[in-house]
Amino acid sequence: MAWIIPTESDVLTVLSETELAAYRSAATASGQADPVAPTLAQVVDLVRGYVGAYRPNTLGLPGTIPQKLLAPALDLVAVRLPQRVGVAPKDVRLLASGRAVRLLEQVAAGTFTIEEPEVTTAETASAPRPTIEGRERRFGQCGEEGV
Repeated sequence: MAWIIPTESDVLTVLSETELAAYRSAATASGQADPVAPTLAQVVDLVRGYVGAYRPNTLGLPGTIPQKLLAPALDLVAVRLPQRVGVAPKDVRLLASGRAVRLLEQVAAGTFTIEEPEVTTAETASAPRPTIEGRERRFGQCGEEGV
């Protein structure tokens, strides 16, 4: 499986076209920009953060996520879009969103494996680890004899 860029057509697998149009018109009617692209971008960044939190994982190109994580990402989008326009998400979607976050936490812990990207990036999502070096000893047992 590859790393993919989630699109609006993917969002239509979790939201109906009518729902998406309603959220879009509610957002643009109140003077906001189209909510779909920014919401997708935020969720993609969130997923990449969880993937990058586990050191052995390698991130793909910017804007891509593992195909295995597309469904959980879309579950998060299905909750964030209604909230963006002030509509409470349905309970079923809230449950799916909670399961998605738990799965992403498993990815961050390394207990859910993802595929390696074909093309990697130099981006690092996790915090750097400190490097600690031992001090050089100037005196040994022979040097301290008689002290």
